[in-house]
Amino acid sequence: MFNKLAAQLAKSFQVVLIDLRGHGYSDKPRHIEIKDFSDDIVELLKYLYIEEVAFVCHEMGGIIGADISVRYPEFTSSLMLVNPTSIEGELPEERLFRKYAHIIRNWDPEKQDKFLNKRKYYRPRKMNRFLKHVVDTNEISTKEEIQAVKEVFKNADISQTYRNVVVPTKIIAGEFGERTTRLEAKEVADLIQNADFEVYQESSAFPFVEEQERFVEDTASFINKHHDEKHV
Repeated sequence: MFNKLAAQLAKSFQVVLIDLRGHGYSDKPRHIEIKDFSDDIVELLKYLYIEEVAFVCHEMGGIIGADISVRYPEFTSSLMLVNPTSIEGELPEERLFRKYAHIIRNWDPEKQDKFLNKRKYYRPRKMNRFLKHVVDTNEISTKEEIQAVKEVFKNADISQTYRNVVVPTKIIAGEFGERTTRLEAKEVADLIQNADFEVYQESSAFPFVEEQERFVEDTASFINKHHDEKHV
């Protein structure tokens, strides 16, 4: 998902991509808390002798970056949050399905996905082509392991964590799409003191794919403004 973005940012920065516990090819315990994700990242940074980083976080990942910035401010130079949400108790995918459940509940999964993708993405065909090349590591996870990760974000005290953020923060939201909305991202911006907020007019769920060149330029500019060591 993030490899092409990482390759572009790596031209100017040292980039660290992490499969957090429960994700990708990492171990998949049955009980995880937000602080576990944050602590794992900080331990990795210590192991790599990286003293300070800029975090680029997508959707629910924003709460992890926010938690690190609150609990480990010395490691955090800035936060870049992409389509974050402060809604608690239900994941973006679940909210979107529930919104249209009265229409699609009895459809086969492929037809459901096609319907929902038209509501997730500004250009569904372009995003579907991109996502075909993204490895779905959920295929190697059990239902229980996948559910364990989902429960982390359902139970997190998201709004309060965002209220406690004081590091420089920039929020980017896609104008289109119903997975996470521009209004949800603006609510997060309102929770964080002095957060920058910007809307990409030709993006939806994945601005770093849909408007990659602009995203890389904006990200590099924001990181450079607040960070000298250039780790991201």
